[in-house]
Amino acid sequence: MPGPEPHPDTPLPIPLADFLLKNRDAIMSAWEVEVRSIPAAQALAGPALRDGLPRLLETIALMMREPRPELTQGLGAISDHHALERLGEGFDLRQVVAEYRLLRSCVLSLWSSRGGATARPDEERVFHEAMDEAVAASVSRYTRARERTLQALDRISAAALGSPDVAGFLPRLLQVLRETVVAVDVAVVLLREGDNLLRVESAVGEGVDVGGRVPVGQGFAGTIAATRQPLLVHDASSDVRAHSDVVRTSDVRALYGVPLVLDDALIGVALMGSRATSELSEEDLLLFRAMANRATALLAQAQAHAREREAHEEAEVSLGRLRESEAGLRRWEEVFFRLGVGVVVVAGEHDVLLDVNPAFARMHGATPEELVGKPLETVIAPEARGMLPRHAAAARSKPSHEYESLHLRKDGSRFPAFTHVTAFRDETGKVAQRVATVMDITQRRAVETDRQRLLSTIESERARLAAVLEQLPAGVVIADAASGRLALANRQVSTLTGRPFQPMSNVDAFAGDYGACHLDGRPYAPDAWPLSRSLRTGEVVQGEEAMLRHEDGRSMTVLVSSAPIRDRDGDIIAGVATLTDVTERRRAQEAALQAARFGERLIAIVSHDLRNPLNAIHLSTTQLLHSEALPERERRLVTRIARSSARMTRMISELLDFTRGRLGGGIPVHRTAGDLRAVVRQGVEELEAAWPERTLRVAGGTGRYEGQWDADRLLQVVSNLGGNALQYSQADVPVTLTLTDQGDTVVLEVHNPGEPIAPDALPHLFDPFRRATNNHPVSGNSGGLGLGLYIVEQVVKGHGGHIEVTSTQEAGTVFRVTLPRAPPPPA
Repeated sequence: MPGPEPHPDTPLPIPLADFLLKNRDAIMSAWEVEVRSIPAAQALAGPALRDGLPRLLETIALMMREPRPELTQGLGAISDHHALERLGEGFDLRQVVAEYRLLRSCVLSLWSSRGGATARPDEERVFHEAMDEAVAASVSRYTRARERTLQALDRISAAALGSPDVAGFLPRLLQVLRETVVAVDVAVVLLREGDNLLRVESAVGEGVDVGGRVPVGQGFAGTIAATRQPLLVHDASSDVRAHSDVVRTSDVRALYGVPLVLDDALIGVALMGSRATSELSEEDLLLFRAMANRATALLAQAQAHAREREAHEEAEVSLGRLRESEAGLRRWEEVFFRLGVGVVVVAGEHDVLLDVNPAFARMHGATPEELVGKPLETVIAPEARGMLPRHAAAARSKPSHEYESLHLRKDGSRFPAFTHVTAFRDETGKVAQRVATVMDITQRRAVETDRQRLLSTIESERARLAAVLEQLPAGVVIADAASGRLALANRQVSTLTGRPFQPMSNVDAFAGDYGACHLDGRPYAPDAWPLSRSLRTGEVVQGEEAMLRHEDGRSMTVLVSSAPIRDRDGDIIAGVATLTDVTERRRAQEAALQAARFGERLIAIVSHDLRNPLNAIHLSTTQLLHSEALPERERRLVTRIARSSARMTRMISELLDFTRGRLGGGIPVHRTAGDLRAVVRQGVEELEAAWPERTLRVAGGTGRYEGQWDADRLLQVVSNLGGNALQYSQADVPVTLTLTDQGDTVVLEVHNPGEPIAPDALPHLFDPFRRATNNHPVSGNSGGLGLGLYIVEQVVKGHGGHIEVTSTQEAGTVFRVTLPRAPPPPA
C-alpha cells in the first residue's frame, strides 16, 4: 500500500542524478554568479563562461545511473576541451580549479536545500569521483598545453634573438611550428606589401611560391587579412576560398590561418595546413594562435631592425655623398628628414645637437627647432647622463659605437633607446661630428621581459608539480633512460617499502632490492620489471600486480603502472612508474570470492538433495488426493501439503537454475524447432487458470514466429513476466502480451498499467535474491526467493537475446524481450 502523503511544506527528496538533469540551468545560474569573482571570468559572455560545464553535469548524472561508470572515458573529452578554452582565455591553473570547486559547491548546496539529503552513498560517491576526475583531467590538459605553449614561445624568442632580420627569422619560426605541431605539412607566412597586397615571405612544404602575391580580400589568406579573423577549413581542396595560384592546396585537407596584427595594424597572415587529417586539435589551434601572436611582435621588431640597418647604411652612404657633391647633400637631407628612425648630428668637441630629423624629434615629443642647439643631455634621462662621457669617448676612439640608454621626452616620460654612433673626422683626423641613429626599443624590452616572465612561470609550475608529486597517495619513481639510474621518488615509496629511497641506484636492481615477485611467486628478472621494460622498449604498463617485500619482512601486493617519457623527437629520455598498495583489497577480494563460491556450491548441493524427499512427498500427496476414502478435513490438509511441496519444488528449481547460471556457465538451453505463439498461448492458459478473476490479452501475432527455441525455458519467461504483471497491477485492468515479427528476431512485450517501478530499483531489477519492495517487483515473485527475473534474464541471454524494461506513471510498465530465431554463431 502507498505510504502517507508528505507534508506540503516539506521538499520531496530527489536523487542527485535526477536533480542534476532537472535543475541544470538553475545550477549554472547560481554558479555563474559565484564564478564572476574570478578576475579572468569577469569579461567573458555567458555562453563562453559556461563552455562545456552544462554537458559535464548531464554526463555525470547519466554516469550515476550506470552500474560501473567509466569516468575517464566519459569526462576526458569535456575536460580537455574546457581546459584548452580556459588557457586561451587567460585563466591560470588556480582559477580553472576554482571553477570546479564553485560548481561542486553550488550543486551540493542547491540539492541539499531541495531535499537531497536522502541520496544513496554510491550516487554521491560517483558524483564526487566524477568531479575529481574532471578537475584532474582539466589540470593535466591545461598543464600540458601551457608547458607546450611556453616551450614553443621560448624557442620562437630564441630564434628571433639568433636571427634579428626577417629573412633569417621566418624560416626558423616555421621550423619551430612544424616541430611543435606534428600534423603540419605546409606552413606559410605572408607579409603585407602596400595597402592591398600580401607577399609570401617564407614557406615550408610543397605547393607554395615564395615571393608570390595575394590581393587582400581574395582567396584564403586575403580573406583573413580583410576580416582580421582566424579561418579554418576542413577540406581545402573543395573550399573555393582556399584556391590560389600562389598557395596551391589541392592535396591539403585541413587549412588554418590567423592574422598578424599589432596595435590594430595588419602585418601579415600565417597559415598552416595538413595533408594527413581534416581535423586539427583544439590544442594545436591554440598553440598556433599563441605562436602567431608572439611572432607578430618579433616580426615587427625584426622589420624595425631591418629598417634601422637600412637607414644606417643609407645614412652612411648619404654622408659620403655629402662630401662629394651638392646633389649628394640634397639626397642626404631628404633621407634625413623622411627617415622613420631617429637621426641626430652632434658636435665633435661639445655634445651639442647640431641637427635632428623629424623622427628623432617626434620620438622625444618635441619639434626639431626645440632641440637643435641644446646639449645632448637634454634628451637623456637624468639617471643615465653619467654614462654619456664614456659613450662619447668610445665613439671618438672607434669607427662606430653602439649602446642602450634611457631617453627623456618633453613631458617627462622615459623610454629605452638603442643608439648607433659614427664619428666623422676632418682632414687632420680630428672628430668633427658624430652622427647617431636612435631607435625606440620599448617593444624589444617588453619582449625580453615577457620571455623572462615566461621562464619564471615555467620554474614556478615545475615547483608546483614537485609539490603535487609529494602529496600523491601512490608511490612515484622516475628513472633516467640513458643511464638507467633512479633519479627521483616521492615520499610514498619509502612509506610502502619501509626503507629510504636510494637515488642514483640502477632501475634493474630495483626488483632485486625490494624482493619483487610475480603473484605466482616467481622473482622478476632484472629487465622484466615494468619500469625497465618502459625504458628499454617504450612499453606502457597498466596496473600489473606484483609482490614486494617490506623492510619488516612482510609481503605486500602492489599495482605497478609505468610509461616512457619522450622528447620532441619521440626518443625515450626517462620513465615513470607508480606503485599502489592493494594488499588489503586483494585479501578482501579473495575472502569474498571464496565465500561466494562456497555459498553457491552449498545452494547447489542442498537444492539437488532436497528434490528426492520432495518427490516422495509429492507422490504421496497425489495418491492420497486420488483416494476416495480420504475424509474432507484430511483432504484439505493433504492439499495444503501438496501446494507447499509444489512451491518448494519451484523454489528448488529456481535455486538449481541460479547455481547453473553462476557455476555452470549459464542456464542450459536446448533448442528445437517450434512456434513461439504456441508457447505464449500455453503460458497465458496457465496464468488464466491461476488467476481466473483477471483479464489477459494477447495482441499482435501476425507474421512468422517459427524458430529454434527451448519451449520449456521460454514458458518460464512468459509465466514469470505475466505473473509479475498480474501481481503488481490493479485487479480491474488487463495485462497485455504482444508478439511482433521483426525479421531475424521476434519481440515479446508484457505490459501492465499501474504504479511504476521506483527509479532506484530499475538498475537492480534482474539481480538475484532481490525481493519485492513497496508493491513493486525487484526480482522474482512475491513469496519466492527473488530469482524469477534473474532466471528470465539468463534464459533470454541463453537464447542470444536481451531484455529491457521501461516504467512510467503514464505508460505503465513494459518488459520487452528480443529473441533471435536462430542461435548465434559460436564465439
